[in-house]
Amino acid sequence: MNKAKSLIAVGCVSVFVLGALLLYALLPPPVQEPRYPVQRQIQYSFTLQNRGGRLLEKAEFWAAAPVKRTATQKCERLEISHPYELIGDARGNQTLYFQLLNLPPFATKIITVKAYLGLSEEPNPLPEARPSDFLGPERFCEASAPEIMRMAETLRAKRPADTAQKILEWISSNVKYTGYVREDRGALVALQHRQGDCTEFAYLFTALCRANGIPARSLGGYVRSEDSIVRPNDYHNWAEFYDGKHWRLADPQRNVFMKESAGYVALRVIGGEKDNREARFHRFKVAGAGLKVKMDG
Repeated sequence: MNKAKSLIAVGCVSVFVLGALLLYALLPPPVQEPRYPVQRQIQYSFTLQNRGGRLLEKAEFWAAAPVKRTATQKCERLEISHPYELIGDARGNQTLYFQLLNLPPFATKIITVKAYLGLSEEPNPLPEARPSDFLGPERFCEASAPEIMRMAETLRAKRPADTAQKILEWISSNVKYTGYVREDRGALVALQHRQGDCTEFAYLFTALCRANGIPARSLGGYVRSEDSIVRPNDYHNWAEFYDGKHWRLADPQRNVFMKESAGYVALRVIGGEKDNREARFHRFKVAGAGLKVKMDG
């Protein structure tokens, strides 16, 4: 009798364990918490001066702040020297908006931005950045142009990451870096003339990826391996592509592919913003007769 009871007990325990294991197997996998373990600070300043010779009753100034969140970056806190309004968009872009009232003739204001960031070498999931938003042609990213499509076909591989790597290597080897060019020229001009600055390198990479059906986007910001005061000439453009799971870094001008991610601080996600006019600038813009602005450095 005791032996029978023992067998029944063992059987019940086994059924319970098997049921628990089955239930665990049916549950969705736990959501991985995003991690941004590398702590970094950047700082930059702008000097604004009324050079109009008369009282400036109202002027407006917009400046880019670091992107709220990318796969490898999280903007944790901002310290701004003057009152501001923070304007965000669906891409994570953050714009600082300032109103300057009753600025006397030749008066000067200095606005300082300090950003505290978390960065990561490994990409985190970014569900809010919908890959399908970054597939079509846009201004400066002529992904449907015949010349772009023909070149894209010659660089196609079986996997998105392999295709992206071939695109980056081709651009790095075949497009000449000219140094900074003030006006954006776009991917098609870069392909036709085989030259450009970092902006054109990024646009061309983005367009060739999109022509191959790979979501991609250009970004602007700074490359920094330590806490820094950034200068105007430090501004840089690079790209990201979506490999099917994560957004991955690609910098064709510097020939960097899927590495050194914690060294890139994004101030702008470029593209997918057709309805967001406030984000259509690189570092800053200004409105107000006689107000002149320069980024210090």
